[in-house]
Amino acid sequence: MNTLVKRSPTVFISHAGPDSAFAAWLSEGLAKVGIVSRLDQTEIKAGDNIVTWMSAAVAESDYLLALLSPVSTTRYWVELEWSSALMKEAELRRSFVIPAVLPGLADQDIPALLKPKKYIDFRHGNEAPFLEVVARIKDDEIAARDLGRLPDPAPSAMVDEIAAAYPDAAETIEVLIHSNRFGRSFRVRVPADAKPNYLLGMLRNTLKLKFSNVDEDMGVELSYTYYLRHDGQAIALNTTLADAGVENGDRLELWVRAKLRDLIDDKDLGEQVFRHLHHVRIDQLGDGVRQARRRAFSSAEIGNIASRFFAHVDA
Repeated sequence: MNTLVKRSPTVFISHAGPDSAFAAWLSEGLAKVGIVSRLDQTEIKAGDNIVTWMSAAVAESDYLLALLSPVSTTRYWVELEWSSALMKEAELRRSFVIPAVLPGLADQDIPALLKPKKYIDFRHGNEAPFLEVVARIKDDEIAARDLGRLPDPAPSAMVDEIAAAYPDAAETIEVLIHSNRFGRSFRVRVPADAKPNYLLGMLRNTLKLKFSNVDEDMGVELSYTYYLRHDGQAIALNTTLADAGVENGDRLELWVRAKLRDLIDDKDLGEQVFRHLHHVRIDQLGDGVRQARRRAFSSAEIGNIASRFFAHVDA
């Protein structure tokens, strides 16, 4: 379970021996901005069990920064760390592994298990990518403080669908999509010219969200409208994210509006439903019963009814 982070985040820097100097530079830089790092060269002493230390470091850290170089991608111990970290990421249901590509490593040589993840590129300088590392961790820290949990990684089906729909996107931005209703938050990279109607369709498919449900026990139908909000304002369906002012790192909120239709008040449908459930005729219901029924459908009750149909998303 993801929990609210109230302490400074800890980053385990995974690297090969020849990359130790760069790893130490990163560690010192992170310390200056309040981010704790764990580094084997400063912690492991003669006689220590490397596997035990590695397992503990991965378990106790909030992130693993994987330094990918021509050397590290061929080292058994480093790959073991990455595999262990990806297993933790799956358990946490949030981003845990942050790949960083160092000079000398071509894109085609990035390990297969890390290729689907967006990497931070140190091949053309250090300052900008270092700030990207800091921003990524600090952004998640703010999200955890505001939302009560760290963001999940975007579902692989969502990533694949975006890549297929926008193979030649000129500009992409990373956004944090959050839903209070479902208690879900995840980061995903999307084209800046994508529109909410596409993103909403993708979210409905990925999370298996329905447009409507009928509760036969209650004799009601619920219909749902989904929309995205940015800075407190709903984004028009035909407006691109860029035109709506959405920038890299911004937060988009997924909102759901539920509308209830009382099938018992609909004489044609209501008579069929009520007769099926209770073996009585709709015209045998007194006015008092009907009025009490309508009063029972408060917004809270509508939410309770809808919750049963969204259990698969909340899991």
